[in-house]
Amino acid sequence: MSRDNWDIPEVFRRAMEEAGWEGNRGEGGEGGEGGDRPPFPSRPRRPRGSNRNLWIIGIIFLLFISLNWLVGIYTDWLWFTELTYENVWLTRWSYQFFSFVAFFIIAFLILWGNWAIARRRAIKDTPEYNPRFLQIGAVKWILLGLALFLSFGFASSIAVRWDEFLLFLNRVPFGTDDPIFNRDISFYLFELPVYEALQQWLVSLLLLTILGTLAIYAVNNVIEIQRGKWRPWESAVLRQHVAFLAALILLLWASGNLFEIFNLNYSSRGVVFGASYTDINASLYALYGQIAFMVLGALVMLVNIFRLSLRPLLVAGGLWLLTTILVGGVYPSLLQRFEVEPNELVRETPYIQYNIDFTRLGFNLDEIQTRDFAQVDPLNQADINANSDVLNNIRLWDYRPLQATYTQLQALRPYYVFGEIDIDRYEIDGELQQVMLATRELDKSQLPSLAWVNTKLEFTHGYGIVMNPVDRFTADGQPEFFIKNLPPESEIPLEVTRPEIYYGELANDEVFVGSDRDEFSYPSGNENVYSSYQGTGGVPLDSFLKRLAFAFRLGDTNVLLSDEINTQTRIQIHRQIQERIDMITPFLALDSDPYIVLTNDGNLVWIQDAFTYSGRFPYATPDSATNINYIRNAVKITIDAYNGTINYYIADEDDPIIQSYSNAFPGLFKPLSQMPESLLSHLRYPEDLFTIQAEQYLRYHMTDVRVFFNQEDVWQIPQEVFEGNQQPMEPYYVIMPLPGEAESEYLMIQPFNPVGKDNMIAWMAVRNDPENYGELVVYELPKQELVFGPLQVESRIDQEPTISQQFSLWDQGGSNVIRGNLLVIPLNDSFLYVEPVYLRADTSALPELKRVIVATDTRIAMDTSLNGALSALLLESPGDIVVEDEGDGDTAVSTEDSPPVQTAPVDATVEELISAANTHFEAAQAAQRDGDWATYGAELAALEETLNRLVELTGETP
Repeated sequence: MSRDNWDIPEVFRRAMEEAGWEGNRGEGGEGGEGGDRPPFPSRPRRPRGSNRNLWIIGIIFLLFISLNWLVGIYTDWLWFTELTYENVWLTRWSYQFFSFVAFFIIAFLILWGNWAIARRRAIKDTPEYNPRFLQIGAVKWILLGLALFLSFGFASSIAVRWDEFLLFLNRVPFGTDDPIFNRDISFYLFELPVYEALQQWLVSLLLLTILGTLAIYAVNNVIEIQRGKWRPWESAVLRQHVAFLAALILLLWASGNLFEIFNLNYSSRGVVFGASYTDINASLYALYGQIAFMVLGALVMLVNIFRLSLRPLLVAGGLWLLTTILVGGVYPSLLQRFEVEPNELVRETPYIQYNIDFTRLGFNLDEIQTRDFAQVDPLNQADINANSDVLNNIRLWDYRPLQATYTQLQALRPYYVFGEIDIDRYEIDGELQQVMLATRELDKSQLPSLAWVNTKLEFTHGYGIVMNPVDRFTADGQPEFFIKNLPPESEIPLEVTRPEIYYGELANDEVFVGSDRDEFSYPSGNENVYSSYQGTGGVPLDSFLKRLAFAFRLGDTNVLLSDEINTQTRIQIHRQIQERIDMITPFLALDSDPYIVLTNDGNLVWIQDAFTYSGRFPYATPDSATNINYIRNAVKITIDAYNGTINYYIADEDDPIIQSYSNAFPGLFKPLSQMPESLLSHLRYPEDLFTIQAEQYLRYHMTDVRVFFNQEDVWQIPQEVFEGNQQPMEPYYVIMPLPGEAESEYLMIQPFNPVGKDNMIAWMAVRNDPENYGELVVYELPKQELVFGPLQVESRIDQEPTISQQFSLWDQGGSNVIRGNLLVIPLNDSFLYVEPVYLRADTSALPELKRVIVATDTRIAMDTSLNGALSALLLESPGDIVVEDEGDGDTAVSTEDSPPVQTAPVDATVEELISAANTHFEAAQAAQRDGDWATYGAELAALEETLNRLVELTGETP
């Protein structure tokens, strides 16, 4: 055979020549003995020093690409140390780092170990007429580099799940078993996710290892491949190697089927979420069969290590396929169609009950107290008199128009902007008052100059808050401010002594404080007031290394070049409060509405609600918006607006997830009892959680299986009208006593309608005051009575001729009518509906509160104030006024629970009666202004009685 007949592909020949390999001739030279042997590598010609240069270049490259990472690590360490959370950083970093290192080593050992073995064995097994490409030195380094690269990718992909490993190692039992497999819930929350992640990771790794192994063996059989004569199963070394790896993959695949058995708890096959009758009586056995035949296939693969035996492997594969198709596909469908569907309620009853119980447990609905709102009576004067504190705290200001009002009246400069309007309560002059407030922060894009010194050194913080009571407005339709202007001016005993806001909702850039340049605080006339930061927030730039590190991190040479940055300067980064929290505890979900609190000592502190959550709670139906089926308001977080100090408080000590995190991060979470009293009294139940629970309760208030199966009593969130469009009604805060209780408290309320109907069927309240925090109560209305829902009241407002005509006149006069939140206020055994009305001129962005609409089950009234609207409502329906003879010639007129009022003597003259009527009218007006509804009702009753006497005496209607 001549060398010209060797079918060596040109690409391989060129690769050998470029690598410096020479053909190895036999003793006879090209035509002598051995001359018909194929080219065989003898010795490479390598330039001297090439390896050393490559190593130097590689090290420099690694240092360069690692520099960002090293700087990030160093500056993060400084930031965590400044907050005294360096132990949290070390724990997180340790889990991330050691997870990466451990899985990198595992991946590298599997990839490189198998590929190195395959290369060595393939070289020995190469036919003499095949070129031995695997002996080329570069091939070894290519394989090594590829193994390192892939190991890095595999390690990175699994190390991001460090928090799952952390929970796994610090897990605590839940104390409740799932109803099917009797495993503690902690197995599903903490263990099963880790097992599944490892199984999927190893299967992917081994599949890639097998592909690489096959490629290595194929390279040394290139001639057979080119001729179409390669039979890989006939190669013992290849068969043994691949069979062993394939057996491992099959065993891992079988373990995946084992995990799928537990995942039946998340099945969506049946009438409810969770394992159904068909899953337990068909799919479960299919999975058992798949596991058995997969293990059998793995054993057959192991036999193939010693001898080729394809028939048993095909049999095992065929049995697995039949099991999958028949037992896992056909049989469940037949069982569902002919056994379950004709008898669905009977067959699915236990599984429906599991779903009801575990969904209620997952969303904490099992803790809801259900009470009957037994009787709904018409609203009367006595209800008004008994609830003056409630009426004084009805929220007339809708947060959406109020946002624009704040901006127009209190922004004061183009570069000031208000964050979201917050709702809270404060004790003012001994009375609990509901208020709305917002922080005044900087919008640096509106600064007249965006020079570096302006944005980084001078304009560093927002300033002050604005606060107004929820129920008061001026004759011009503007809020009556409790706190306003710059510097903050307070009309109440609360003072803002530290108004600077360095950490807020809108602070999303870094600043340098305590520099040689004074910081802008607020404008004062034609001049500006400046200050210098005196707090502890930020990383001190007290060394050149720190300045260099932050300059590199920010890509900002000004950090090094600025002469105004000194050793006392601090850099404040991660100033946006939610970003700040995520840096420390990324495993907590955050409520969308952090809120500001003015403490008793005049400081501003943010409160942020945080949740633990999971989508792995067995049998619990997931929330449609978030896809989670377990959630707890486990943590309350406070952030000082001046210093950026963060504190974590456990709000739900019974939550196993927060217990596990607390075990992992000792000292991070404090008991709620350690929260300062001035903050504890401002805790609110998070609206996001309340909304999720309310959505789930629409169906899961039904605990009877038959009722649930037939969906006989499904509820829905009512609709309301805002800016002419219908939208779901939002929950709202009120100060009122729960029915049957005497003391008013801070509540959040959500009404409910029957599905497809607009009448109200129930309402849910959550208690916010510390002594009863988080208690959920649902009041169910009598099903035999019609209680108007919000949309029905909205329709009645639209149909009231006087109101409708007024709205039309405003709309035609160049103003837009904005109808705010419709509030449903329970008062004793009655309901009061309140809706504010705003006007916004087409040429102005300032909404003005112009009218208040109130309604009962029978009447609607609109006036320029709440008091006026209530007066109009009750004058048309006076209620039960009681006239009592005191026995001394005078008559005392009162309503239930109202103080007695002296009226004119029985022998009073016309002049005396007119004077008495004027006195009662003025007294009623004064009581109305003061919100003293008991006196107001009594004076109105006395006025009516006096006027009636005057009519009798004169015979004329006054």
